[in-house]
Amino acid sequence: MLKRITSAWLHGLAATTVGLLFLAVSPGSPVAEKAVEYTAVILDWPERPAILVRYLAAEGVFWVSGMRDLGERLKEMELENVRLRSTLQARPDLLVPDRSGLTASRVDVRPPAFWWKEVRIDKGSSDGVQEGMPALQDGFLAGRVSRVFSNHSWVELLTSPTLLVPVVVDETRDLGVLAGDGSGRVHVLYIPEEKELRDGMSLSTALASDLLPPGLPVGAISSTDPRTEGGFRVYRVIPGADFSTMYSLFILTGGGPR
Repeated sequence: MLKRITSAWLHGLAATTVGLLFLAVSPGSPVAEKAVEYTAVILDWPERPAILVRYLAAEGVFWVSGMRDLGERLKEMELENVRLRSTLQARPDLLVPDRSGLTASRVDVRPPAFWWKEVRIDKGSSDGVQEGMPALQDGFLAGRVSRVFSNHSWVELLTSPTLLVPVVVDETRDLGVLAGDGSGRVHVLYIPEEKELRDGMSLSTALASDLLPPGLPVGAISSTDPRTEGGFRVYRVIPGADFSTMYSLFILTGGGPR
């Protein structure tokens, strides 16, 4: 008799305990909510690297897409600059290439010892770049490609003392030669002494070769008084390109006159 009563009590206690456990872990109970909360906190740490990688991947895709769009917009602006100058200067011979005629490049090396002489760009022969091709910044001539490799090239700047570029004064049609002094300044040489150029007169490239077409804007005559050397006047030139902050260049790889 005692065994039957004890067995009934044990079964009842076990059933009550099981019932309380089910009640404790049932959805909506405080115990279940706490368990879920702690589990979420514990699992948050292993998930963080995966979330970070996914975020970086998404941002990388967005950045690449944005840079591609920015490059296309810069190319359009470069072309528009040349077209506007062609209209304002009434220069039908001014070269206006199509979109395929400009190759956008990034300046990735600029040696401090040759700061005013040359820069390296991240485009080479595999991108259609050839030696002698003009490099533009904001629609103005900044230099010429001097050495070409497969995946990069070197551009000699107008401020280099060894780069000589034939130019023409747009207003008077006088011919001269543009040369840098290696210290950031640019001059136009071989202007006859009897010719007097005024401040602000614009300069553009003269016909020299197929790779350096005529009509590319270069800059303007400075207000600095010229000096005389050997029967010629030497005028200071204000370049259109900014050689102090040069982060990118457009290489004129083709396109022909428009």
